[in-house]
Amino acid sequence: MKAIILATPILTILSTFAAAQDSGGEGLRNPPSFTRTASLSEVDAGSYSLPTTLSAEPAFEDSPASFSIGPVGGYLNVRGADHGTWFGGVQARLHFAKIFAVEAAISFHSNEYEDGDVVVTQYPLQLTAFLYIIPEGPIRPYILGGVGWYYTRYDYRDNFALLYQDRTDNIFGVHLGAGGEVMLGSRASLNLDVRYIFLNATNDQVIHSDYNYWQLTAGLNFYF
Repeated sequence: MKAIILATPILTILSTFAAAQDSGGEGLRNPPSFTRTASLSEVDAGSYSLPTTLSAEPAFEDSPASFSIGPVGGYLNVRGADHGTWFGGVQARLHFAKIFAVEAAISFHSNEYEDGDVVVTQYPLQLTAFLYIIPEGPIRPYILGGVGWYYTRYDYRDNFALLYQDRTDNIFGVHLGAGGEVMLGSRASLNLDVRYIFLNATNDQVIHSDYNYWQLTAGLNFYF
């Protein structure tokens, strides 16, 4: 009985093979066809879109336009002067790399010496180089250094006018300092820094005085 059960599948296979041979081998010559399924890469990507969940505008651009110009002002205290004084002017900066910038600035200030008997008026033209310690972000600290030419006029009053004549001079100086730039958007910023000015003054007509001084500077920059 077991032999009959085992032989039945074998006989079924052989009969199927014989039927295929009788039909001229059509089944072997014409194998069943398969439908090709398109791959995901062949699907038109334009017909699908990914959902957008978040959309945010940056509060500022990390690389603003390279050139800026604007007003500058501040307070300075010249050594030996009767008191400190305010100054004002204009500045222009060129950012030629993220961490480097150069500035040209011209300003005006006047100081009094010897209880107002000597008035020294200066028009500084400063050229400054900046190295940004952190070149990106809303607050960008920097160190600075540069040179300047100081057109200087001396006016003498009262007893000093009897001894000296009014005159003008061109003084060379250098300055060092540090500060930071606060971005007010992609097209404007505010800079704040402190500078120490070293002047090579040749005039000895102000008694017990020199022209070196600290300068607190604030400027508003409009980028183009």
